[in-house]
Amino acid sequence: MAPPSVLMVGTGEYTTGFVGGGASGSDKKVGVVGLTMFDLRRRGKVGKLSMVGVSGRKFPAIKQHLHKNISEVYNGLDVSFESFPADDQTDPDAYKAAIDALEPGSAITIFTPDTTHYPIALYAIQRKIHVLITKPATKLLEDHLKLLEESRKHGVFVFIEHHKRFDPAYADARAKAQKLGDFNYFYSYMSQPKFQLETFKAWA
Repeated sequence: MAPPSVLMVGTGEYTTGFVGGGASGSDKKVGVVGLTMFDLRRRGKVGKLSMVGVSGRKFPAIKQHLHKNISEVYNGLDVSFESFPADDQTDPDAYKAAIDALEPGSAITIFTPDTTHYPIALYAIQRKIHVLITKPATKLLEDHLKLLEESRKHGVFVFIEHHKRFDPAYADARAKAQKLGDFNYFYSYMSQPKFQLETFKAWA
């Protein structure tokens, strides 16, 4: 049995490490999803890889970024993939053509703005494609329940990825919190880097 093809939906920091015209300034300079998929393909765990975003015009720079920062660093690791839409096009619905190009039993990863998770996942599920969505799965409970219903109906797996629990800062905080005793007061603040606004506005 051939390994499944995988479509990566979303071309930003978590998938490629490419934001705002260059490498991310975070700890994800080469992304997470793309790097993982390229390595899984090297090991024969996945087959054909593809990637889809809103703007095809970003792909030449993304491919150059991946070649320089992954292929040239990791012993010539193959970073090739089929891209959607074409390099001269912008299409917020390009994910449909990319999903339609997959065989049933293939898989997709969804690392896009939260409001886009539901329509992309539903489209894939209804075509018998397995789905991995970054958190949150959906913005509305009714949409989450619909994905559950449709996944059972079409016989596919839908996984929700919670990456923060594996970040060293969060693991350290959890370990230290266990030794602090009962709390009288707790305050927490998390800010999003401003560059993510640039990344997300392409999906607006």
